[in-house]
Amino acid sequence: MLLLLFVLLAGFSLVTWRLAVIQIKESPRLAALAAQKYQRHIVLPAHRGAIKDLSGEYLAHDEDVRELYTDRTHLREIVTVRHHLAAIQGVKALELREKLTDAETINAYHDHVAKVLDGILPQTEKEIRAQLATDKPEIVLAKQVDVETAKEWSDLFKTQHIFGIHMRPTVARRFPAQDRLSLVLGDTDPSNKGRWGVEKLMDARLTGVPGEQLIERDKSGHELPSYRGQATDPQHGSDVHLTIDMQLQDNVEAICERAWKTYDARRAVIVVTEPATGTVLAMAARPHRDVNNPEASTWTNHVIAEPYEPGSIFKVVTLAAGLDNRKITAGEMIDCGNMHYEDPVRKVKLSDDEPLGMQTVKGVLVHSSNIGMYKISKRVGQDMMLDYASRFGFGAPTGIGLVGEKAGYLNTGKWSNTTYSRMPIGYEVSVTPLQMCMAYGAIANGGVLMKPRLIDRIVKPNGEAEVLEPSPVWQVCTAKTAATLRDFLEGVVLEGTGKRAALPDVRVGGKTGTTRRYDPEKRRYIDGSYLTSFVGMAPIDNPKLVCLVMLDDPKAESAAMIRGGRVAAPIFAEVVRETLDHLAIRNERPVKVAVKGGAQ
Repeated sequence: MLLLLFVLLAGFSLVTWRLAVIQIKESPRLAALAAQKYQRHIVLPAHRGAIKDLSGEYLAHDEDVRELYTDRTHLREIVTVRHHLAAIQGVKALELREKLTDAETINAYHDHVAKVLDGILPQTEKEIRAQLATDKPEIVLAKQVDVETAKEWSDLFKTQHIFGIHMRPTVARRFPAQDRLSLVLGDTDPSNKGRWGVEKLMDARLTGVPGEQLIERDKSGHELPSYRGQATDPQHGSDVHLTIDMQLQDNVEAICERAWKTYDARRAVIVVTEPATGTVLAMAARPHRDVNNPEASTWTNHVIAEPYEPGSIFKVVTLAAGLDNRKITAGEMIDCGNMHYEDPVRKVKLSDDEPLGMQTVKGVLVHSSNIGMYKISKRVGQDMMLDYASRFGFGAPTGIGLVGEKAGYLNTGKWSNTTYSRMPIGYEVSVTPLQMCMAYGAIANGGVLMKPRLIDRIVKPNGEAEVLEPSPVWQVCTAKTAATLRDFLEGVVLEGTGKRAALPDVRVGGKTGTTRRYDPEKRRYIDGSYLTSFVGMAPIDNPKLVCLVMLDDPKAESAAMIRGGRVAAPIFAEVVRETLDHLAIRNERPVKVAVKGGAQ
């Protein structure tokens, strides 16, 4: 009797000790194993802010989608797998256990899952089967599944007793603008971070903070709503509104496309800015990113990333330096000679398209005399020329902030005799179209170089808007010099090389440019190949816009027809008319900044 009592006490003691071990020592480990099997931390994705145009049109935004993935733990959890396989075969789990080993049960279930997935996924059944058998904790089987399709798949999985294959929420970046402005908008990487363009520039403001939700599933893999843990809501990113209105942008794009094709040019660029604020109103270039025509597509944003020798449109820099420092006066006479000139000291030769004789300083620009401009530059000198070229923003990025912007080229070293004669007329210097547009903006606004303003405002998820103010860089020249140059530029259109830029009811000013095209591979200028350009402003008495048009290597019936005044000036006039009409209409309608309770 005592022996039996002793045995019972010993047994109870052993059980009590084991329970204590499980409860105290093993509890954390066992709880972790249970959590691993049945609990999941679900990431609640934060929406990346949208990129919109000035008036609110979506150019890039996030869309709620789903991601299909495997769960290795669930796919190999024998009790649950056997339960599902039994339901599939219409037998009891106990019968299945007696009939198949654990390995055979799992293999049979995986075969069933692979066969079902083969009907909805692009992978083959064999490929899917290999993915189910992997030792990796999870494998993503399908990305960017739209919500409606995801629901259909979830319903299919329930009817087919699919367990261990789950859906989770995520987001996909969509670009409804398609090819429009694509080289400005940029793109995101697989993790939805900005890689380039505005997506990169404004990444910190566009990026949100993901939330989290703890969920628990039963042994069949179904979520138990009553066991949901506390959720941390995601913080969505802010929306970014560009200064560009797509209505105007589309019109400028159409003009650029037509010019590019009409003249069979290597490239065509149009930039439109607001001089008072540096605001970019439109920028278009061809070729561009064209998904429908990959052979003609490019990833180069020609507005900022491919500098070129500007030619005569650079002459305003020489004049600004001379006028500001009283090396010349507006009415002073300059001998432009009889078409051809050779400097007796430097032995450099220059020529004009026609004999111009004696011209005022204004006349030198109006008729685009290379000879006259060179004589003016001799008074200005190298140091002053470089100083004013830098003041106008050449030789440095504009600060627009887009990846790939080039600084262009200024020869700050020792000048050759050729440099002395060529830089003042726009050779041996390279600029981007945006740099040139901003330089003429300084002439238009009274002498202040502005930083390009591409972002108009940032709108937080709560609707609060932050407007990005214009950013002056520095004073380039005096207001008096700027006014004198505007008068000169109007003269170019009224009586000089830019007559085709004229509009019947608007006073316009600007400058033509025709540059011999340099081939860096052949290391020489190509006969009969030119870059033609026109850059100007309107209305000249109170400029509301600056516009640059540039065509690289346009084709015409004869070389004489390939001139900035013939090719680029009429395009400028068309863009200016379109822009002024657009601005007049836009100023009549308010721009929505924010609506209470939500971002716009």
